Amino acid sequence: MFPGCYAGRWPHIHFEVFPSLDAATDVANAIATSQIAIPQAICEEIYGATSGYEQSTPNLSQLSLETDGVFGEDAAALQLGTITGTPGDGLAIRLDVPVSATPAPASEGGGGAPPAGGPAGPGGPGGPPAGGAPG
Repeated sequence: MFPGCYAGRWPHIHFEVFPSLDAATDVANAIATSQIAIPQAICEEIYGATSGYEQSTPNLSQLSLETDGVFGEDAAALQLGTITGTPGDGLAIRLDVPVSATPAPASEGGGGAPPAGGPAGPGGPGGPPAGGAPG
């Protein structure tokens, strides 16, 4: 599984952090919600070599981390993951994220449900990929 690139959004993966495995059964227990930006080089490699990502290549060519609606504020300085492995043997992504053990109040962007939709409309953060592309 590898995220596709849809119009207006840099390839990314959503994640949530919970204080324990038992707490992960209810989204209300999330103490952090964020996204990991996927490095451009691996996106280009996957999209160029894998069937089903035909629209991802032109979508990616029209974007940068600076123009993304979510990562653009700091060009994903704190959200760009590091990829290890190979497409043939499997990939892993890593992002070190400092997290407090207790959720911040909602007004401070703490845990809870991730946002639905986003600046790109359908297929934006939390939505399905546009055109049913893999993701």
